[in-house]
Amino acid sequence: MRVLFAIALTSYLCFNSLRKRSLSKSGAAAAAFVGLSTASNDNLMFTAVLIAFFVSSTFWTKYQAKTKQKIDPTYTKVSERDRKQVLCNGGVGSLISLMYQYNFNGCKPEDLTADQRRLMVLLTWAYIGFYSCCAADTWASELGTLSSNWPILITTLKPVPPGTNGAISKLGILSSFAGGAVVGLAADIALWVQYFAAYRSGAMPKIPYNMLGLLLGTLGSLIDSVLGATVQASYLVNRQAVSDLSAEELRNMDGVQVIAGKNILSNNLVNFFSSAATTVVAVCILKMLI
Repeated sequence: MRVLFAIALTSYLCFNSLRKRSLSKSGAAAAAFVGLSTASNDNLMFTAVLIAFFVSSTFWTKYQAKTKQKIDPTYTKVSERDRKQVLCNGGVGSLISLMYQYNFNGCKPEDLTADQRRLMVLLTWAYIGFYSCCAADTWASELGTLSSNWPILITTLKPVPPGTNGAISKLGILSSFAGGAVVGLAADIALWVQYFAAYRSGAMPKIPYNMLGLLLGTLGSLIDSVLGATVQASYLVNRQAVSDLSAEELRNMDGVQVIAGKNILSNNLVNFFSSAATTVVAVCILKMLI
């Protein structure tokens, strides 16, 4: 039954995203892997978090698209996510979900040993840490771009053109708070609905995952900004900030100026490393607490 639910939900999301051009064909194939590996999990929290991230991120990506296109000339290309973007924003989460299924599918928290419960909570923290970073960064990027004032570069605190990697703004930071909190809130609701009896009996610790998502999401978004400002190059082309230009594209352009960063990592890899780092931080924090 769970497998049929996973197939039905994943098929709906993938085909709907293809129709709305939120995903490319390769992106839909990658999303199918992410969806199936997540929705097949007995713990509803995994599916709830993925849906909260996917739906909210898709909405904000399309929000005021014409305005964003004027600010960032690459917007049209990146608004349709390909397989690299999908896997960088979901691959680690899928692996965590599969690890959880291997250890705990079909198990009730009340029947587990203390060590098994600690591992269950650790994987939950890691998963929420990963997706809170992904959501916070997406919300900050999509909404921060619409700020009425120029953002500042996180490493120098000097104003830079909108769309510059590593740039932060008040609107962007507030958006990252909200993005991480929404992921945590989705986890809270799903866990309390499914494991209410376990919470009442004390078999599961009462952790405010909405606050955890807010904190870890904001941290992950700031890590992403630092990486974007240092190891991802941003260029000024025709008075607009542009990134992820190939060497050939740079040779064919006149008057290109480097705003910040070095051309070491692509935007997809920056997203991957920042979310992976946030996942590791979440696990380390929990290790210190337990």
